[in-house]
Amino acid sequence: MDKKAIVADFLSRCITYSDKSITRKKVRGDSEDIAAWQSYRDFTAYSLEEVNSGKLDDWFDDDDTTNLLDNCHEITIDDLDHPQRATWLSGLLSPRPLIVAASENADGMGNLAPLSSVMLVSNTPPLLVASLSQSRDGRPRDTLVNLRLNGKAILHLLPASQNSAENVDLAGTQLPADKSEWDLCDFTNVGDNKMLIGQAVAAIQVSLVEERDLPQAVAKLVVLRVEKLFVSDEQSPVNGLRVLCQHGMDRLTESPNSWSVKVDKHYN
Repeated sequence: MDKKAIVADFLSRCITYSDKSITRKKVRGDSEDIAAWQSYRDFTAYSLEEVNSGKLDDWFDDDDTTNLLDNCHEITIDDLDHPQRATWLSGLLSPRPLIVAASENADGMGNLAPLSSVMLVSNTPPLLVASLSQSRDGRPRDTLVNLRLNGKAILHLLPASQNSAENVDLAGTQLPADKSEWDLCDFTNVGDNKMLIGQAVAAIQVSLVEERDLPQAVAKLVVLRVEKLFVSDEQSPVNGLRVLCQHGMDRLTESPNSWSVKVDKHYN
């Protein structure tokens, strides 16, 4: 809920509370404070009308973003160290959905891994790409190892909640290859599907098409083909879903939903 909606909801609740208080005082015959309560109620109702009319919208505009005409600084990316580069790029190219990838090793043990680099690059054929870096000890990510082994994974979009964020943090724990992140998280499976997270808003089953070296990076770019969708509502999400996102560096939040503009000239 955005700031304007929160204020409007608060004022509406104040009006309801005032009406009930006035009614109680009339029933009790306590007329001394009714005039003050009525004035408070009327003023609050007027304030709510002003908020809803849009006259006060600039009060809720906390966007302090400037543009390059106002202030232009040039930063050479190679002059930055890794943490600085990561902070800048994560802050600029965001928000983006936080994906939890589920895969299985040769013994059928499940692995979970948070990914923030998953991107749709083709609708037909349905293709996604993701970057899978090495772990801190230099070994390939378990997700990549498992994709190479059995060629499949399930990518989950989680609800925008504190519990989801906590589970993502746990799923990102660096564990030995013989340990499972499922044991750390409070996720549950859907039926007999040991890779499908029941708490997810939706999930995408993918197969590995190919992997490529990322130039000058200790990571692999994987191309994934979408095979199945797991959804709780058969109605397609034209306006997107309210899901957990990464916005900035190591910061999880909900997907923006305060306002939107439909752009459709590309259909012409």
